[in-house]
Amino acid sequence: MCEVLNYSLADCLLLNLAYESTAFCTSIVAQDSRGHIYHGRNLDYPFGNFLRKLTVDVQFLKNGQVAFTGTTFVGYVGLWTGQSPYKFTVSGDERDEGWWWENVIAALFQRHYPVSWLIRATLSESENFQAAVYKLAKTPLIADVYYIVGGTSPREGVVITRNRNGPADIWPLDPLNGAWFRVETNYDHWKPVPKKDDRRTPAIKALNATGQANLSLEQRLPRVFAVFVNSD
Repeated sequence: MCEVLNYSLADCLLLNLAYESTAFCTSIVAQDSRGHIYHGRNLDYPFGNFLRKLTVDVQFLKNGQVAFTGTTFVGYVGLWTGQSPYKFTVSGDERDEGWWWENVIAALFQRHYPVSWLIRATLSESENFQAAVYKLAKTPLIADVYYIVGGTSPREGVVITRNRNGPADIWPLDPLNGAWFRVETNYDHWKPVPKKDDRRTPAIKALNATGQANLSLEQRLPRVFAVFVNSD
């Protein structure tokens, strides 16, 4: 890939590491009043004008058929956003926990998965929503992360808060009790967000203002993401 892009190996490695370490995002999974699942995400990078020029939608083929698709950056190996047709969707948000040297140990000595590579592997290998959630929750990783997963049936939506060795929390949709959406930025949902980086509150307000009955892919969901300053 480096040769095709005319990049040095060092440049390719730096490119991938930069994306891995700065995946600031807002992800939403929601269920409308008809039981349809919606999954949306922002990449809240401070250098969005540059990354837009490198952003591509990729189709991954298996036996001549589209097995899954992903949105990624030119030169990037992993995926932070993807869907397996008629099965499930996945997005990943950075979780800033622990120390950098713990990531190095997990990567070099324990041979754990890079977090974005696991999304790609899950899209390739998992046959349904339940299998995807299990794989994303249980596979050892080199760093903490939030995985947001949406399915094709009612209540198939979840936020998985990951430690390196397993799930710290699993937060599913619960529409029967009023929890028809989940919002995940880059902070544990059970903790208050920093005032200097509160992307959670505007998203929640926008979803509540929209209402479950009015949620739609064409009009209402884009308006939810329009409330963010860093809508990249």
